[in-house]
Amino acid sequence: MRNTALTILFIACAGSLGLLGLPWWALAPVGMLAGWLFPQRAGRSLLAGFAGGFLLWAVLAAWMDWANGSLLSARVGLLFQGISGNTLILLTGLMGGLLGGFSCLCGRWARDVFVAPAQNR
Repeated sequence: MRNTALTILFIACAGSLGLLGLPWWALAPVGMLAGWLFPQRAGRSLLAGFAGGFLLWAVLAAWMDWANGSLLSARVGLLFQGISGNTLILLTGLMGGLLGGFSCLCGRWARDVFVAPAQNR
């Protein structure tokens, strides 16, 4: 349980630092590093990475949406057959969660390949 919380916190904090000047996919190496540093079972690693990536991208999208008065999300929503700005924020969080979850799982599996499995406990 401790490693799960640390994974979520690491992905959210290190991922937000990566957003300062790196491309959108910079969350993937952060998730891989979190999966390597905080070993846990594969399913739990996937869920922790998903939670960290979802929180990071959804909070950032909500903050940007609030900063421009929801003008951009309303216009983009019209392009996607009139979906609301809140739905766009949830979809953005979902994409970040998938990226964070799968990259964290890849880091966990990479640790299994390069480090003896008995040391992962």
